[in-house]
Amino acid sequence: MKSLVILTSRFPYPPGEEFLKNEVDELSKYFHSIKILPTNSEISFSEERKKQVPPNVEVLPHLKGTRRKAWRILKLLSDVQSLGWFLEELPAASKHGFKAILKLLNWTAIANEMKQNMKKGRLVSSEGEAIYYSYWLTPSATALAMLKEKNPDINMVSRVHGGDLYLERHRPSYLPYQGRVIKTLDQTFSISQNGKEYLSTLHPYAKDKISVSRLGTKNEFISPTFGRKSDTLKLISCSYLKPVKRIHLLVEALKNSQAPIEWTHIGDGPEREKVETLIKELPSNINVKLMGNLSNEEVIQNYRNQSYDCFINVSESEGIPVTIMEAFSFGIPVIATDVGATSELVNKENGFLLPKDFNPKDLSTLLDTFFQLTEEEYQNMSVHAFETWNNQYNAINNYKKFADMLKGVSNYEDSR
Repeated sequence: MKSLVILTSRFPYPPGEEFLKNEVDELSKYFHSIKILPTNSEISFSEERKKQVPPNVEVLPHLKGTRRKAWRILKLLSDVQSLGWFLEELPAASKHGFKAILKLLNWTAIANEMKQNMKKGRLVSSEGEAIYYSYWLTPSATALAMLKEKNPDINMVSRVHGGDLYLERHRPSYLPYQGRVIKTLDQTFSISQNGKEYLSTLHPYAKDKISVSRLGTKNEFISPTFGRKSDTLKLISCSYLKPVKRIHLLVEALKNSQAPIEWTHIGDGPEREKVETLIKELPSNINVKLMGNLSNEEVIQNYRNQSYDCFINVSESEGIPVTIMEAFSFGIPVIATDVGATSELVNKENGFLLPKDFNPKDLSTLLDTFFQLTEEEYQNMSVHAFETWNNQYNAINNYKKFADMLKGVSNYEDSR
C-alpha cells in the first residue's frame, strides 16, 4: 500500500474544510500512511480544537510558513526556479493590472516557501511509493508543480473546487499559473463535470490532465423516512453569512410567503447583524432560528435529530455544494440557484433550480408551491434526493474510487 502526503489549507485545525474529514477517514483505509501538511500561515495549532484523524494519519504542523510577507519575498528572490516561474508568468499578470502582479508575487512567494519547507522536512523523495496531493489548486499546487518539474518521477496531483477554479470569481479575473500547474502535475481532479469542462476549454493543451472525482458525504445514522414532516414548511439553510451567500434575499422572499414556515439557518459571519435586522420585519407566519456555527459532526447530528422539509441555497456563486449533498443524504429536497455545478446535483426530480438572478417574489411563490405539494409528490422528490446522494455522492463509494485513481489502480472518471 502506498503512502499519501496531503497539502491542506488548515485541516485538521478549524475553521474551514469541514468536509475534508470524510475524505481523509476513507482514504486512510487504502494507504499505508498519510501525512497532512496544513499550509495556511494563520493557523492556530490548538490540540483541543484539532479534528480527530485515523491512527495512520500524521499531521505536520511544524512545516507551516511565516506570516512575514517581506521574508517570503526575499526567499523567492534567492530561488532560481521560483523566480524564473514568476518572470515567465509576469506578462500574463500584467495584462490584468497592478493588483494581479501583486497577487502573482505573493502567490509565488508562498509556493516557493512551501516547496522549500517540504524539502527541509524531507517530505520529497523520488524513492518510495508516496503520492503528493494538494487539496486546492492554489499556491500549494504550484509548489507541487515546481517540485514535479525537478522530480518528474514523483506522482503529484491536485483537486480543484470553485474559488480556485473560476477566474470570473476574482477581481481581477486572474489566477496565477493555472494552466501551467495543470499541465505539469500528473492529474488535476475537478469535483464537478462543469469544472472539468471549464478548465478544458480554458486550457485545451492540458485537457488530458483533467479528470472528474466527486466529493461525498456520509450518513451512517439512519435510513431516511420519506414524506412531509409536519403541517408547517420546515426550511433549513447552511452557509457562512457573507454577501455571496445572499441570505438577505431569502429573508426578502419569506416576507411575501403565505405558507406557515419555520426557517433554521446554520452558520455565522459578518452579515449576521444585517440578517437579524431584516428578520425583525418578517410576518407572524414565519418563525426563524439562527443556530450559529456548528461543526460538521454537529450539522449531521442536527439532521439526525430534527426534521426538515426543504434545504435552500440562494448563493450567487458555488463550486458544487457539499451542504446540498448532506441534505440529500437525509432525503431532504432542495431549492437552489443554478450557479457553478449545482445543476449536476439539483433537478426537477429532487428539487427546484432558481435562476442566478432570481426575483425574491418568485422565490416566495415557489415556497408556497412547495408547501402545497401533495404527499405523493413530496415523497417522490424526497426519494429522488436520497437516491441522487447514494448513487453519486456517497463518500464511501466516491473516495474508494478516488483512492484507486490516486494509486493508478483504475482510470475511473465519473462523468454525467
